[in-house]
Amino acid sequence: MASSAPSPVPYGMSEPLDSGSITELLAKYEAFKILDNQKKDFFDHALNRLKYLSERLVQERSNFELERTWLKQQLASAGQTGDHDHSSLEQNPYVLVLIDGNELIFRNAFLGQGDQGGRRAAQALFQATNEFAFSTIHALPDNTKIVLKIYVDLEDLCSIGLRTGLVSNGNQIKTFVRGFCQDKNLFDVIDVGMQGRAVVFDKMEENLAMYMFDKQCKHIVFGCEDGEIYAPILKRFTEKIETTQRVTLLHGTEPDRHLAALHIDKTQMNDIFRNTNMDIHKLVDHVAELDSVPALLMESVTPPLSSPATSRSGSRTAAGTARTALPSIAHSRQGSASSISSAISGVQVKPKENPWILAAKKGAAVKTPPKDIPKEKEQWPTDYVRRNKKGQRIDPPTPEFKKDEVNRLKKLKLCNAHHLRHDCPYPEGKCEHDHVYKCNPKELETLKLVARMSACIHGAECSDPKCIYGHRCPFPEAREGSMRGKACINGENCRFPAEMHNMDIVPVRRLKIT
Repeated sequence: MASSAPSPVPYGMSEPLDSGSITELLAKYEAFKILDNQKKDFFDHALNRLKYLSERLVQERSNFELERTWLKQQLASAGQTGDHDHSSLEQNPYVLVLIDGNELIFRNAFLGQGDQGGRRAAQALFQATNEFAFSTIHALPDNTKIVLKIYVDLEDLCSIGLRTGLVSNGNQIKTFVRGFCQDKNLFDVIDVGMQGRAVVFDKMEENLAMYMFDKQCKHIVFGCEDGEIYAPILKRFTEKIETTQRVTLLHGTEPDRHLAALHIDKTQMNDIFRNTNMDIHKLVDHVAELDSVPALLMESVTPPLSSPATSRSGSRTAAGTARTALPSIAHSRQGSASSISSAISGVQVKPKENPWILAAKKGAAVKTPPKDIPKEKEQWPTDYVRRNKKGQRIDPPTPEFKKDEVNRLKKLKLCNAHHLRHDCPYPEGKCEHDHVYKCNPKELETLKLVARMSACIHGAECSDPKCIYGHRCPFPEAREGSMRGKACINGENCRFPAEMHNMDIVPVRRLKIT
């Protein structure tokens, strides 16, 4: 019987296992188990992480969709708001007309017709501005309105109108203004009051600066004549092309060299505004001292008749007004009117005596002056203060009130104390007013007048012989309108207290300051 073949011996088992081999195998087995566990942990962690990231992705996608939907809604809403804002701007577009009413003067055909002339002037100005705007301004909306503001010193305009013969009385200009404003709801004439031309300049400048960058304001028509004042104002807006194209200069007479040099469009409305200078020759019939009486009061003063009683009453009114006004009517300067005319034409014209002025002169001679009134040429010592019988201080005479010159000096912002007293109370360099400007003698006299228009804090009892401020109200008494019967034409707004009005200006004694 053949012997059976030996069974195969497993690999590694050719030799009998001893205890050391078994231990080694067990160690390897344990190592494999640890490795398997690590693999399991790794895959478990990877799967969990993948699951977490998948869930986050779904959530972020959901949030993204929500945010995108919200942004779409906001964008749509913003677009609607923008369309609404743009629509609002297009609903109220306008062209602004700013005019200095003391420089651009309406033609006689309008001024002389009072209320009806004002209405006709407003209609003509509206039509002319409307035609200009739609013919020259690019892409102007059809619903564009015309807004007009005229800033004017009405008292000064009335004075010019009376002196040059444009009107026969100041009431014509007032009724003209009333009719002008009533015809067009967006047309306004603003009287700046007794502050004068300087206020007109300031208001014109501030309005130009404000409306220049208003998106609803499509264009500005700026009406003026004085290049020395307005050219620097307008020049600030000629440096940028976008603002240069937004302004047009409206002028009556030919622009002076200052305005002509500006790089802005210019236009005229000759059918509405005067394109020639005032007829100065008519001033030969005018006595220069009437400049001291506001033109608005002239219409209420009736020239006195020849009867003694009426002459006394009328001249008293005239003389009283003359004393209250800044210059004195009683001291007539012969030939002043003719000198104005001759300066223009070279022909000497003898001035005519106005009956109102003659009455004032007669009225001044009705009362016998006190014996101790000094002669006109007498020079008062510098250390004396003149006072009336009540002991109230009397200011020395002031020069003739010339509104343009006064306003020019006010614009310079001079330090009154420095130029008139040479003792500014502020430390050097701390005063906000000008110390550098050199005043000529005439400017110093006008500056004295300006200083007297501010009330002294010590009132009429002031004893400082060098005081430069006013010790009595220099403005005339109100004789018409709502201010009639008030202490002066400024009414309750006067800067002078009640006791400094209607003062006796006849000096009876001199008080020496020791």
